[in-house]
Amino acid sequence: MNTKILIFVIISLALVIPSVYAQEASIGEKAKQKSVKVTISDKGDVHVKHVVSSSNSPKQLTLIEGIVENLTITDEKGEEQLLTVVGNNNAVIIFPSNDNSIIEYDLSEVLVQKNNVWTWDFLYLQTTSFMFPEELDLIFVNDRPVHLDKKNGI
Repeated sequence: MNTKILIFVIISLALVIPSVYAQEASIGEKAKQKSVKVTISDKGDVHVKHVVSSSNSPKQLTLIEGIVENLTITDEKGEEQLLTVVGNNNAVIIFPSNDNSIIEYDLSEVLVQKNNVWTWDFLYLQTTSFMFPEELDLIFVNDRPVHLDKKNGI
């Protein structure tokens, strides 16, 4: 009796575990990012630029969450590369290249105005630089004030 239950549990696990991992939409290995730069204009436009290391195999790059527009991939020389989007503009596939790849896009509807303050619930698990308009001298990060002084980014 116990062996029948044990066999049933093993078979159940063998059938369930692969379907759980299949929900993660991942094609290829994760891309190694050299930098991520988010530029916010004085009108609230958001532009994102990822620089990804060259690779001998296809890599997947997860994009910053938001409505992605004007997505392009170029090499360091400015030559446009083949663009393959994964999911609902959540990620891109970067094909093998001898040069670093530069992925650029605009994000819309990520900045929301609350009580006359622009807010963005930002989460991206990669070191990210933010560039702001020169007129801006104070921002809040996690409810803490950050004085930019003569700098235009963090």
